[in-house]
Amino acid sequence: MNAVAAPAGRPLVVALAGNPNAGKTTLFNALTGLRQKVANYPGVTVEKKSGRCHAPGGDVDVIDLPGAYSLVANSPDEAVTAAILTGQRADTPAPDAIVAVVDASNLSRNLFLVSQLIELGRPLVIALTMVDVAARRGQPIDAPALARALGVPVVPVTGHRRHGVDRLLVALHQAVVAPTPVWPLPEALWEEAHELSRSIADLPEPLRVAAARRLLAGESGGDLAAVERQPAVVAALARSRARLHNLGIDAMQADIEARYRWIDGVVGGVRGERPVGRTLSERVDAVLLHPVAGLGVFALIMFALFMTLFAYVGPLVDGIDAIVGWLQAEVGDAMSAGPLRDLVVDGVIAGVGSVIVFVPQIALLYLFLAALEDSGYLARAAFLMDRVLAGVGLHGKSFIPLLSSFACAIPGIMAARTIERARDRLATILVAPFMSCSARLPVYLLVIGAFLAGQSAWIQALAMLGCYVLGILAAVGTALAFKLMGAKRERAQAFVLELPTYKAPQPSLVARQMWTNTAQFLTKAGTTIFCLSVLLWAMAYYPRAPQERVDAAMARAEAEVRASPPADVDAAVERAREHAAGHAQLEHSVAGRIGHAIEPVIAPLGFEWKIGVGLIGAFAAREVFNATLGIIYAVGDPGAGDDDDEIAANEDRLVTALRADRRDDGSPVWTPLVAVSLLAWFVLAMQCISTTAVVRRETGGWTVPLIQLAYMNALAWAVCFAIYQVGSRIWGG
Repeated sequence: MNAVAAPAGRPLVVALAGNPNAGKTTLFNALTGLRQKVANYPGVTVEKKSGRCHAPGGDVDVIDLPGAYSLVANSPDEAVTAAILTGQRADTPAPDAIVAVVDASNLSRNLFLVSQLIELGRPLVIALTMVDVAARRGQPIDAPALARALGVPVVPVTGHRRHGVDRLLVALHQAVVAPTPVWPLPEALWEEAHELSRSIADLPEPLRVAAARRLLAGESGGDLAAVERQPAVVAALARSRARLHNLGIDAMQADIEARYRWIDGVVGGVRGERPVGRTLSERVDAVLLHPVAGLGVFALIMFALFMTLFAYVGPLVDGIDAIVGWLQAEVGDAMSAGPLRDLVVDGVIAGVGSVIVFVPQIALLYLFLAALEDSGYLARAAFLMDRVLAGVGLHGKSFIPLLSSFACAIPGIMAARTIERARDRLATILVAPFMSCSARLPVYLLVIGAFLAGQSAWIQALAMLGCYVLGILAAVGTALAFKLMGAKRERAQAFVLELPTYKAPQPSLVARQMWTNTAQFLTKAGTTIFCLSVLLWAMAYYPRAPQERVDAAMARAEAEVRASPPADVDAAVERAREHAAGHAQLEHSVAGRIGHAIEPVIAPLGFEWKIGVGLIGAFAAREVFNATLGIIYAVGDPGAGDDDDEIAANEDRLVTALRADRRDDGSPVWTPLVAVSLLAWFVLAMQCISTTAVVRRETGGWTVPLIQLAYMNALAWAVCFAIYQVGSRIWGG
């Protein structure tokens, strides 16, 4: 074998290519470890991952290509893969060698892509994954026999255990160009390929015939781009296709059949017959993919996830909250009284702290989702949901954007680009923001924790699950209405989805995904929420109320306390005077004036003006609602949460302040009914400027985002109005 060598002055460039779920990402992580760079390819929303590893023959730059079933691109992912492998992207170097990641448990399907990689004429190595799965199914793969059949090195690997990784690194520098098979094509197709090859210029004879056959089979772009633009080729290709059509030959179908006949021969020589009877995976799928039982299992899994959020991470949340409180006290004691100390203590620490206190629950959510994805279960959930989506007029491919929207609507909306039909794509974009993104989670946790704290974990989990279900029902209803509004009924498109092999989640991969997503949340808390906290604090702090107004409010509060004195009247008077002073200042501030201005609109929903200030702040980012309340109640009620009994009970300070807040008539601002109405608002309302901007970019104008903004907020107002008005008449508010 001739060793592969990189040009002088740079490492060897190796591309990992393979089907989705073949184990590419696991192998990439095993090769590169933490030496990775993740971005997007310019011009497309396709993830670009690269990294460097040390091999016996020298350093290697590894490119993890998007998963592809074929180099005849049917999606942006496959288009990027084909362009890189053929050296057509200026932003990515053409690979010196290709590692084809092949799933041994689905060998026939994976070898279809390998058959196309062979024709590229680049040095090739096969990384054979899932060999243990194939063995359990009674179909072990003979790796040396496969290497002889393909003419290239074949290395069995288990990425998460690093088995075979060192041998693969050695094989990278021994990669060779595989011999091109003689495809068993119809004689007439070969004749047309030779005829068409005579029209192709600037290529050697063998490459001209191969290019002609690929053009007849429907391939285009990539390394064929220059060839297919030649005028002589355009005319000759049209004539050849016409003659094949008259003979009843579909060149693309004939090419696929020829490749699979070759594949059948290869596979027959490297593995035995499949044993009779269903495998364990098939027996499990019989339950998990059942139209009724499968949905029931899915609901139970989601319920268990939400229950865990409340049942097991409470001490971590309390610990972070205690740290935030300690930091406020220490910083407050170290600084002189004045606006700067108020900004740091009540603005920055209280605002950002009220959001990061929920990091343990958010991290746990990402941990569960990563584990479900790596186990192979989420693909089954997508298959189940396709039946539901098709019934309301959404395409099966909508599931992935909608699933992504549970993390954040922005990547979910951008992922809708993979949906071919414009109407299906638009419907997906319209309903994606109804999915409860991670930005809503701190609000859900705060409100549910405040008003269901005395309930069991499963009651709190049901409340959380109800928020997610309400968003899904709103999306379904909206999609159905959009479907019924369509004047023209179009034929439904088939949904083809890879069902990966079941496997135990890999702790390293799950942990990496959890940390990456949680770190993004913390970065947002340290940048966006920090800046907004400063702005919101200033709005709540300025302009300062006239001293006579503050004195009058304090005098009224003292008179009310002395009218019915408690046991410790002096302490009660002091707390009442502090509360009244803060409340008077807050009402006089910019934030207070804005809150009072919108109060007539939100009062029928059960919301007081302070809640209105929080709703306005949430338009920048939903989790800013918590930061806004933290600032408002720190400025407006300095004494809230300082009672020794409350601290001894280890209750959250912001939650305590919410429960203690009263309207002018003495009734509580926050009640369970107000909490339900507020949860419904955050489920249904469009409160994310960034999402609106992305919708405008994806739809090419302001019409769709403005309609979406008006519709979602009007729906939220109507539902909250019904909840509060009906509920207050039944339960008295």
